[in-house]
Amino acid sequence: MKKLIIILILLFWITGVKAQLSQKSDPDFEVSASLYPWDVHDEGINVMLDNLTGMAGVNSVYLIAVMHQEHRPFLGPEGTGPWHYIHNPARPEWYAEDSRAYFHPQMSLYGRIKPFMSDNSWLSETDWLKVVIDAARARGLKVGVEVSHTYLPKSIYKNNPEYQQIDINGKPIGPMGTPCPNNPDIREYLLALYGDLARNYDVDFVQTCMLLFPDGYTRNSICFCESCQKEAKAMGFDMTAAIPVLRDNPNAQPQLDHALNFKRTTTSKIYKMVIDRIYKENPKIDFRINDLNNRPSGLYLEDLKGYITSVHMSTHTEQNGYERSDRKSRMETIRYFLGPDVPLIPGIPVRIFATPAIVKSSIKISVDNGAKGIALKHYDGASYSLLRAVRDGLSAAGVKGFSSHSGMEVESMKLNGYIPDSCLIEHCVKTTGTGSAKSIFVNESGIYDVQISYVDEKDGQGTINLSVGGKQKSSWKLNEDTDCWKVKTIRNVKIKKGDEILITGIANGKECARVDYIDFLNINQKH
Repeated sequence: MKKLIIILILLFWITGVKAQLSQKSDPDFEVSASLYPWDVHDEGINVMLDNLTGMAGVNSVYLIAVMHQEHRPFLGPEGTGPWHYIHNPARPEWYAEDSRAYFHPQMSLYGRIKPFMSDNSWLSETDWLKVVIDAARARGLKVGVEVSHTYLPKSIYKNNPEYQQIDINGKPIGPMGTPCPNNPDIREYLLALYGDLARNYDVDFVQTCMLLFPDGYTRNSICFCESCQKEAKAMGFDMTAAIPVLRDNPNAQPQLDHALNFKRTTTSKIYKMVIDRIYKENPKIDFRINDLNNRPSGLYLEDLKGYITSVHMSTHTEQNGYERSDRKSRMETIRYFLGPDVPLIPGIPVRIFATPAIVKSSIKISVDNGAKGIALKHYDGASYSLLRAVRDGLSAAGVKGFSSHSGMEVESMKLNGYIPDSCLIEHCVKTTGTGSAKSIFVNESGIYDVQISYVDEKDGQGTINLSVGGKQKSSWKLNEDTDCWKVKTIRNVKIKKGDEILITGIANGKECARVDYIDFLNINQKH
């Protein structure tokens, strides 16, 4: 009997331990956001993290450490806009330089090609990846790093023709050329780049949407440079002999299939080499592919099964103001190729023409179809209303640990002297004199941090006041002159259910004391 009791106790203990281990190994739902170094410089990492964690429930951030040339914030369709920064206090727009490194590389790891730093000293003198990592770790956030589409400046291969991808007629591919990853120097650089990030930075994941070859299933999507010819020969494909045949007949077989298969095989080989180098430096790092649904480029996910440990599914369609029906099928396709256990983190556009309803719907579709997280696309162009829609959408979708906002749009309050308006794609209210917005507090009595989003314009110095229950709790001058949206937090405000909430704005000059939203964060509850 004693032995039986002991056995039963052991069984219960083992079962309990297994349950605890199972529960512990079940990953939390990840809500990630990308950061750009110039925004970290301009807006400040702590302000950015306050907004992302508070408004959107973000628990994971990553820096774009090597960024392709592009206008930021991202531009909408031709003829729309102007598209300017919404909450950057230093500049209305920025043109990202061509594939610069915004971390401090260990140059001794690199060969003939070394990373190019920014031409701007205010960007090159600071290790922005370390800034993000330190701030994220201090808050207990997950943190990663991304290498974007392009990984080398065009000047590198423009000045070194042997680095360029060459079409079947011996001409560079692309209007500005494209680097060939089969070139030994390019390949050495890629391995050093990813090894550097894995060795020298405390990141949880390395992410990339690196494009190696052009999209397509024709001879025009294939590189025929000398490096590729040598690589193909080593793989058993005589590309040199196939060139005149394919030049004469674009659809010649088996030459075309062999060439396309070579693109696929070499793409997988290079990705595997990169991933192996990352794991050699730090086996605990998660390699995350930023899937652009670009199979025609030679990136076949099934060839990298066992190497890719998570997938950021890049989806941008909703930023055009409508939803496509392929979100679910894309998730199913990735699972088909990589298996059911690789975490999927679909992108959620929070910029341009996306709406709160679209954000919430996209989140629900993702959650209902087994997503292990979502990724915001992208913070630099996101309005506050769309960031708030993220947390509200997570709560509505039943994701554990995320509560909806308990505030209100100021335009929905009782207005006097305030009229509806729009500023930097954000709906709000404005006054040309004195305006007020009133409402009754309907939440439970308690102590709250009150947050008000407002615009601080350059053409005047207005004033905004907050009163609760007939008592003024805060008043501030709009004297920073940033021409962007900002958030004012009034801490530890005691509010009773039924108290009158009163926001008063006083215009000055051409500044209209614009306000958008008032939120109430119960400091005794986790949001």
